[in-house]
Amino acid sequence: GINAEYGKQWYQRRVRGHNMSLFVLLFLCSSVFAKEDWKSILGYEECPADKAELESWTNDIPWFVDVLGLNEKPKPLKEICEDYECPKVEEKKSKKCGYATRTLLSANWVGTDMKNLDDDWREDFTAAFRRLFEYISGANEEEEKIKMTVPVLHRYEMEDEDDIDGDKVGKLYFYLPEEHQKSPPKPTNKNVFIEKLEEMTVVSRTFGEVGAMDKDDYEDQFEKLYEVAAENAEEDVDEDVGWVASYTRPKIGRQRQEVMFVVKK
Repeated sequence: GINAEYGKQWYQRRVRGHNMSLFVLLFLCSSVFAKEDWKSILGYEECPADKAELESWTNDIPWFVDVLGLNEKPKPLKEICEDYECPKVEEKKSKKCGYATRTLLSANWVGTDMKNLDDDWREDFTAAFRRLFEYISGANEEEEKIKMTVPVLHRYEMEDEDDIDGDKVGKLYFYLPEEHQKSPPKPTNKNVFIEKLEEMTVVSRTFGEVGAMDKDDYEDQFEKLYEVAAENAEEDVDEDVGWVASYTRPKIGRQRQEVMFVVKK
C-alpha cells in the first residue's frame, strides 16, 4: 500500500544520492589525474610518434580508468619517493627524445643471485625477492629490521640489446637506507650479500604495466630503449647488461618500472 510505495521511493532516492556522491568523488579525482602530462610523469619528452600514440590512447579510455589506477600511465617518481626512501641520483639532460638520463651515485645495496631465468623466471625472481625481504625483516647478524626502499633493482646479462640471457645468473638488489650505508648488517643467509654499486650514468625508459611483468615484457622495453637511446641518439651504452628498476608492487594501483642501460665512460 502507501507505506510500501513510500519505502520504494525512499530507497530509490537513497540509491540516487549514493550514486551521485560516488560520481562527484570520481570526478574530483579525475580532475587531479587530468593535470598530469606524460612528460612530467616519465621525466623526459617522448618522441613525436610515440607521443601521438600515447595521447590518442589516453583520449580513448574512460576517465574513471585513470582514477582507479587501472591504466598504464606510470606513477610519478616524486610521489613514490615521498613514501619510500630512494637512492641518490643526479638528473642529466638527454641528447634526444624518448628516454631519460641520470647518474646513480655510489651506494651499498643488499643483493642475491637469480638463476634458471629461462625455465623458472617468475619462481626464481620470487625466491630471490623473498631472501632479500627476509634480510630486511631481521635475517641479519644484528637481527635488525630495516625499512623497505625502492626501487627493487634487477641486473641481467644480455645476449643482445633485447634478449636476456637466461643461461646466465642475474641479480636482484634492495637499496640500503642512508642510516645503514656506512655499516650494513651482515646477512645470515649465505646466498645474500652486501655489494657496493659504483657510480654509473644510465639511460632509461619508464612504463606502467598493470599486471606482473615477465621476461618477454622486459625484453620488449629494452628494445625500445635501445632504439631511442643507442640508435637514434647515438648514446654509447653497454648492451651486454640490462637493468630494471621496479618501484611499485605489481597489480596494486598505478605502476612504475624502468629499463636501463649504463652509458660507457
